[in-house]
Amino acid sequence: IVLVLAGVAFKIGAFPFQIWVPDVYQGAPTPVTAFLAVASKAAGFAVLLGLCGPGAVFSSYAWLTTPVLTAMAAASLLFGNLAALTQHNVKRLLGLSGVSHAGFLLLGVVAAGATPMAIGAIYFYLFAYLLAAFAVFGVMAHVAGPDDADQELDHYAGLAKESPFLAGVLTVGLGSLAGIPPLAGFWSKDEILGQAFGSFPVLWAAGFITAGMTAFYMFRLYFLTFEGSFRGNDKVMQAQLMAAAGKGSDDHGDDHGHAHADHPHESGWQMAMPLAVLAVPSALVGLLGVPWNSRFGYLLDPHEAAEVAEHFSWGEFLPLAGASVGISLVGITVAVLAYALRKIDLGTAVAARFPTINAFLANKWYLDAINDKLFVQGSRKLARSVLEVDSKVVDGVVNLTGLVTLGSGEGLKYFETGRAQFYALIVFGGVIALVVLFGALG
Repeated sequence: IVLVLAGVAFKIGAFPFQIWVPDVYQGAPTPVTAFLAVASKAAGFAVLLGLCGPGAVFSSYAWLTTPVLTAMAAASLLFGNLAALTQHNVKRLLGLSGVSHAGFLLLGVVAAGATPMAIGAIYFYLFAYLLAAFAVFGVMAHVAGPDDADQELDHYAGLAKESPFLAGVLTVGLGSLAGIPPLAGFWSKDEILGQAFGSFPVLWAAGFITAGMTAFYMFRLYFLTFEGSFRGNDKVMQAQLMAAAGKGSDDHGDDHGHAHADHPHESGWQMAMPLAVLAVPSALVGLLGVPWNSRFGYLLDPHEAAEVAEHFSWGEFLPLAGASVGISLVGITVAVLAYALRKIDLGTAVAARFPTINAFLANKWYLDAINDKLFVQGSRKLARSVLEVDSKVVDGVVNLTGLVTLGSGEGLKYFETGRAQFYALIVFGGVIALVVLFGALG
């Protein structure tokens, strides 16, 4: 059971099987990254609900699956959000954000064991996440152009002035991912937190705290990407980015026929239409999932949706929703002060004052180094040891066997003459040897 859960956790990018996520997100083309961000999660959680949901295959083993999923949910929430705080590459940041979203969805799976109504919240969250993630990646695909190496935060500063439509779509997408009302992400995230609050208050606390972190780094992404002065033509920065991508300056620009424009420009209708199709539902579809009258829930299970609406309490909803909005506003306020108004310098206030913690977060808890030490280098050492055993022990035994066979064959061929007189002499010699031996032994 644990191995099956580990396989599903690897697919959805949950802790501790998330190591591949930032590297694959960064290395893959942006459209492929968008597909990985959404489709693999949706498929993975559909499988997970089929395994661990109410009345599912592993439901009788809840004593085992619930602690495992609880630990993965809390660790994914904390790791994804903390590691994303210090990232400067857009795709790596969104990849680590995806880890935290996997944690939120795992929180819903855990809550579904005690509250079957959480299943509807999980599907609603997936739908809202699909719209917002595709909108954000669509903007990044347009901004990056054909060269996915240019995905650093500072590279696209100032695009909001030249491309307000893209800035608007990005704001809606990031706001939904951060859980800002009235966007779809707020209603879906609040629904999962509400389902978890009654049965798993510790998990709710982890989701509540990390929601503020998500709001902070999502709007940090916005302010560093679309505000300030445009730096897309900074040749020094371009050279640094191309060097980091392992390419020379000759690989970029007119040589491949699709260099970036000298100035940013607004999207054509071919690009604007699909982005609008994603942004408008991200802003409005959440209203179809309000807990007191969830039309999305009626599509999944009318009886369950009616029961939820019947038991809905404003006295429970308002404090929890208000807390979610409050913690998100705290994160956004810090992002505004640090990156929009430049009132505080987090580099000095946090990174310089706590370099060890900053390095710990920037290096993603050193899990890459640990994996490299234990598994990559460890497997190489094991392989070298096996090679030594193979070449010296196994080959030595085989070669010795061949040598003994060859020597004995060479020696015995002188005794196989085919003459009866010689064989009689051998028998006679053997008899004399036995007589002498028994005589000596008494």
